[in-house]
Amino acid sequence: HPLSALTSMGSRSSCSCATISSTARDDQLEDGSSAAKSWKPPSSALVGDSGVVSRRLAGGAGDSWLLAKGCPIWLRWTSASDLLGAGTPPLVLPEALAVPAKVVQVAAGESHALLLTLTNGVTRVFSVGSNDFGQLGLGDLSNHRDRRRPSEVMGLSRHTPIGSVSCGGHVSTALSQSGDIWTWGRSEASGVLGHDQVNVRVKGVPSPTPVAALRRKVRAVQVATSGSTTLCLSHLGAAFAWGSGTCGVHGHGHQMDEPSCKAIAGLSGVPIIQVSLGPRHAVAVGRGGEVISWGLMRGTFRAEAELQLLPKVVDALLHLNIVQVAAGYEHSVALSEQGQVFGWGSYASGALGSGCCDGLLQNTALVHKVEIGHLGRIREVACGAYHSLFIASPDDEKEARERGPDLWICGMGVTYADGTAWKADADPQGAGAAQPDILVASPGAVPLKFKPMNIKRLVAKLR
Repeated sequence: HPLSALTSMGSRSSCSCATISSTARDDQLEDGSSAAKSWKPPSSALVGDSGVVSRRLAGGAGDSWLLAKGCPIWLRWTSASDLLGAGTPPLVLPEALAVPAKVVQVAAGESHALLLTLTNGVTRVFSVGSNDFGQLGLGDLSNHRDRRRPSEVMGLSRHTPIGSVSCGGHVSTALSQSGDIWTWGRSEASGVLGHDQVNVRVKGVPSPTPVAALRRKVRAVQVATSGSTTLCLSHLGAAFAWGSGTCGVHGHGHQMDEPSCKAIAGLSGVPIIQVSLGPRHAVAVGRGGEVISWGLMRGTFRAEAELQLLPKVVDALLHLNIVQVAAGYEHSVALSEQGQVFGWGSYASGALGSGCCDGLLQNTALVHKVEIGHLGRIREVACGAYHSLFIASPDDEKEARERGPDLWICGMGVTYADGTAWKADADPQGAGAAQPDILVASPGAVPLKFKPMNIKRLVAKLR
């Protein structure tokens, strides 16, 4: 059985990776086999009649975003550095962003964000933030514009309705409702953008460009990127990945870069309904509610860090019917159908909450239920690099209607004031693969313990 194979699968240095043939259709692999029988699109619970995916949270490397009543709210972190030694945690400062249309989805990268809007059935994509590598999709690499003023990404045709957007690092992606993918932003030799030719002399692709290798061959329903590696899911539940092989994040069983889009052979026969990518690990949810992970593991299977080059089922989460996962830099969270949250990985940043690992000598927590308090039912989760976000509402329906949901945050955001771009010459196992850039907190940083915000009151105040 495909799932039992994933459960017993160990870390191996190589595997056979199926490529996409020029004649393949609807996830048919080169050998003529199909990854899974056709079934209902995995994002159906999040897709409305318009075909647009709607999520309310987006975790970024530093700041994060909340979407409430069509209004994007920028969750800006103050410095995490405890300069006075008073043990003062950072603050999260919400700021509403003015966008000339109703926003239905937001995605966050390291220093930029994408906003998907919907008006009278017409979708438009706006971008805001830094543009060092053309990640705003405005046709240039200029960084002199107002970072807080959204600009429309004109490279996406009005005749191609967009269903979702995603960001990671300095890379942006857009997914059409018909399943085609566009990428733009930082161009790397690893091929993270998925374009046929990579020009290493150009630091960025400033306009949306189709991923031609998948066009009319794979009907994608989700795209995720860490800024170094990109992965997409098809409507049949097959997973395809390309880009950096650092820590084996692409799931192809090795640490070499994969500039060409390839099906993840280790997931063949196991339909995947959702995936989340961190810089050094990936977490996915199977159709049966199982959680599958690969890359640099911390707390997933044991306390010590280990390299898992092939997808493997997380035994501790079996039979819990997980419906959503999120990956941070060194931590992960999972949401069950019953509204319970489970977390694992590094807890030094406070991203797994407080009190979960008191008395432990190591810095890694194994898979455990996150005790957040009397939150009610958790509806959605998200991870920033070093923080986690949760949307919860009361179990009582009447109280839920009157009060509205709460946003809970824990951990720390990393700003350029107290972090620097992190680079390493080799991976933890000494394989020599380059590490992705990421902002890291200063040694004296103080994490934020669980902080609630009532979304209804927050929106009323900001408007």
